[in-house]
Amino acid sequence: MGCQPSQTQDCTQFVGWITRVQGWRARKIHNPLPRIEVTNQTINDLTIQAATVNGSGSQTANLILTRAIFHMGIPVAPKNVFPSNIEGLPTWYQLRVTPQGHMARRDQVDILVAFNVATWHQDLRTVRPGGVVVHEEVFSTADARTDVTYYPVPFSKLAKTKIQNDTLRKQLANMIYVGVVAGLLGIPWEALDHAVKRQFLSKPKAVPVNLEAIKVGFDYWQDNFSKKDPYHLEPMTGVVDGKVLVEGNQA
Repeated sequence: MGCQPSQTQDCTQFVGWITRVQGWRARKIHNPLPRIEVTNQTINDLTIQAATVNGSGSQTANLILTRAIFHMGIPVAPKNVFPSNIEGLPTWYQLRVTPQGHMARRDQVDILVAFNVATWHQDLRTVRPGGVVVHEEVFSTADARTDVTYYPVPFSKLAKTKIQNDTLRKQLANMIYVGVVAGLLGIPWEALDHAVKRQFLSKPKAVPVNLEAIKVGFDYWQDNFSKKDPYHLEPMTGVVDGKVLVEGNQA
């Protein structure tokens, strides 16, 4: 689940699974498809969906992203979707972000983070026209949609070349997506720092390695992409004051 120094077996499928995907009918792309033009910003009102596989260890990354947005003073409504508890089968995490604090899920998502090649095309269909797709760059977009913005990221390569901790590399690879989405939406580093420290409150030794992995994704966004979509987050005041964010098992 989490990227904690005491763990060695959680999330062991992620990087190895991504590497195997490269042998499948996938090819490297650099956003070659036409995209609908956007002119108006969408601020603090969006739905993010992370599509992964069960047992990949993405839950900690999902929670850190959620905590970072909540720390900005923005209401959040996260939801896990587990069609199966069998390791390796599809799982989704949907995060509704709204100034009004709406809890209901939307039929379509604004930002898709795609890690699961098995549900790749299915997941693409859930994105609204004009939406965003952050995906492992080896996933093929040969027959994909042309009305969304693609941000291909070499998650597997970044994990291999930028994360020095061999034992935790497969777990920490999940944190790279948090950094990419933070760059995409304008989440400040202070919010990420707070979220990681809060997530690992009882295991402070896990904080530096997780922040380093998030920075890998954050830096990759800054160095390789220009903003081509309308989605943005801005700090809010007085909306979540007096509220706390807890998981269902803690309530």
